[in-house]
Amino acid sequence: MTTSTSVLRKLVSFDTTSRNSNLLLIEWAADYLQAHGGRVSVLHNSTRDKANLLATVGPECEGGVVLSGHTDVVPVDGQEWTSDPFDLAEREGRLYGRGSSDMKGFIACSLALLSNTDLRRLRRPLHFAFSYDEEVGCVGAHALVTRVAAHVPRPAFVIVGEPTDMRIGVAHNGVIGSHTTFRGVAAHASDPSRGVNAIDAAAAFIRFLGEIARLPQMADQGCTLNVGQICGGAATNIVAERCRVRWECRTSTQEARSAIDKLVTDYLAGGAFAALQVANEVELDVPAFASRFPQESIALMRELGAKLPLTTVPFGSEAGIFQREQLATVVCGPGSIDQAHRPDEWIACAALEEADRFLLKLVAWMSQTSSA
Repeated sequence: MTTSTSVLRKLVSFDTTSRNSNLLLIEWAADYLQAHGGRVSVLHNSTRDKANLLATVGPECEGGVVLSGHTDVVPVDGQEWTSDPFDLAEREGRLYGRGSSDMKGFIACSLALLSNTDLRRLRRPLHFAFSYDEEVGCVGAHALVTRVAAHVPRPAFVIVGEPTDMRIGVAHNGVIGSHTTFRGVAAHASDPSRGVNAIDAAAAFIRFLGEIARLPQMADQGCTLNVGQICGGAATNIVAERCRVRWECRTSTQEARSAIDKLVTDYLAGGAFAALQVANEVELDVPAFASRFPQESIALMRELGAKLPLTTVPFGSEAGIFQREQLATVVCGPGSIDQAHRPDEWIACAALEEADRFLLKLVAWMSQTSSA
């Protein structure tokens, strides 16, 4: 068993579903890093039930590299797994477990570096930035990236190790998640005209979102809208007083986002909903990512084993948050997003080995060159 597989087995054993605490994983990783000479900071949230981790090995100087990953995973509820999702299982060259692909595989390879190479030779620092609650809106990353920007000597670049099959990701859409609440008037279902049905209003709103998604100026720019949850009503014999719609849009430009915001705001303020109370609240905001990664750094990534062509990844990540702090960033990691979030999530053993080789070459480069 390789070191990265052994570390991944341990990481998967922690049930860090976003609704749970990630502290056991963070504490284990902190101990692992400290045992290998890492200078570690554990950064708790306000309720101290979750934490980010920021650690450094090597010299205190500019020009280092940040390896970034999120520690949380999506739920397994309602999924049919053929093995325990929190006990890594190896079958026919694949490693099965929740988070194996998204994205504990990259974190495992990053930590395995501490055992697989002599980090005392580093001439540039290697930073580890592990966050909480990425899957529910990059909640932890904002504070973590602020800490990196304020307290870490300016790094040469950041690698966000989301699963891209080691292709170099340089862009992705932003994600705005909202919940829109309708409050009507309850009445007996024997005479619905005496009430105002919030579910009817929500249904009309959902149809409107579908119309926005089909507008050429949206579809042609790769914008998408999706209704993920609707909840309302109390019983079939009561006109529904309340209904809530959770939905998201993904856009590549601020112009597209602003256009959707205006269309939705104007629609909800229209006369069709005059008899209802309507509230629309943004609950997650993942910025779009358009990398300003230098060409020489792309060439370096290619030399180390990352793959071309450059790609726009089909999912959101924390890369846009790093980019917003003017930190050169790419998305590049082992495994495929096609295997993520599904029952029997897996990553190929060969994918971990590929990432191991890439990171070992990265450390070799950091040991041979300085930022001066």
